[in-house]
Amino acid sequence: MSFDHLLGVAKDAVLWTPEDRIDFINEDRWIGYSAAATILTEFDDLVEHPRNLRMPCRYVVGDPDNGKTMLLHQCIKRHPFREKEGDESHVAVLVFETPPVPDEGRLYSQILKALRVAHREDAPPEKLLAKVIERFSELGIRLLMADEFHNMLNGSASHQRQFLASLKSLINTLRVSFVAAGTEDITRALATDSQFITRFEKLALPTWGINKETRSLLSSIEKTLPLAEPSGLADDRDLALGIILGGKGKIGGIVKVAKKAAIAAIRGGKEKIAKDIVDKVVAELREREFAA
Repeated sequence: MSFDHLLGVAKDAVLWTPEDRIDFINEDRWIGYSAAATILTEFDDLVEHPRNLRMPCRYVVGDPDNGKTMLLHQCIKRHPFREKEGDESHVAVLVFETPPVPDEGRLYSQILKALRVAHREDAPPEKLLAKVIERFSELGIRLLMADEFHNMLNGSASHQRQFLASLKSLINTLRVSFVAAGTEDITRALATDSQFITRFEKLALPTWGINKETRSLLSSIEKTLPLAEPSGLADDRDLALGIILGGKGKIGGIVKVAKKAAIAAIRGGKEKIAKDIVDKVVAELREREFAA
């Protein structure tokens, strides 16, 4: 059989043992869709943007479990580590997680952790900043990305303003592009600084319902699931609706339901995902949520 409904390694994986197929399904894997492709092109432009006094910024908005973190890390894969001339290394993109509270020292510490630079977390902010600047200069980083940026709202108004002022100063000093990712609360967070927010353009992740974009996503997911027969996830409305609703309309949930359904099919000796399998998977997920 040619398994034309599958792509890449998934075609080979169909012939593996059930255990190996399940391991393959459980691996993290990028699932592309049109909105993500557009945003990643924006990120590419930020990486290539010439250094100047007012570097461009973007903020990516999406619900929890809707693919923001995966999108940031996909940007890193598109701009991997490479060697510069001489012995210096080059890292084009750095992603860090915004500290749980808005604090200048914690900001620099989180960046240093992402850089894997040893440091004392309780060191004076100016010393941490000096380490950040030194390492950025050595690596030639061009794009700084902050995940969970809505965390900065977990503090007083004065702390939020100081945090943004420190971040803006850092971006100006380093002359790097910047991306913030988080929930819709990011807009409120950035509004703390009326001047800084003017540098940002909003990039919104889609909501997932029964539409062309979601059907395209389901088709892409199916091409990565090593089942010998096509399931028609994008073509069968009831099947698609069961996966979308089961995943609560979030890309993370949709992928989880599809993967678990594929695993259930393999364990049940089936080679395609059927509606009854999806219904059972979703019911089990809801039971676990209720028990938790």
